[in-house]
Amino acid sequence: MIERIRELLRAREWQPFTIHLVGGDSIYVRTREHVWVTPSWRLVFERAPGQIEVVGPDRMDQITSVELKSVTFGEIESQTG
Repeated sequence: MIERIRELLRAREWQPFTIHLVGGDSIYVRTREHVWVTPSWRLVFERAPGQIEVVGPDRMDQITSVELKSVTFGEIESQTG
């Protein structure tokens, strides 16, 4: 799962996505600046403004899926002007 997240972060064309966690919790990744994968395979994300959380390699089983968000042309246009 971490490799899929890394691929999404490196994608040429950005698409927001959601990381689903055990227990029904989820993290919406609006921009590349809100989540990082470290060289040591830790997932670091901003859960809320100023609240950073880290999921280490030993806790990767807490990530259940990654879902891409469909983006409409109108949404892209409103974000880029």
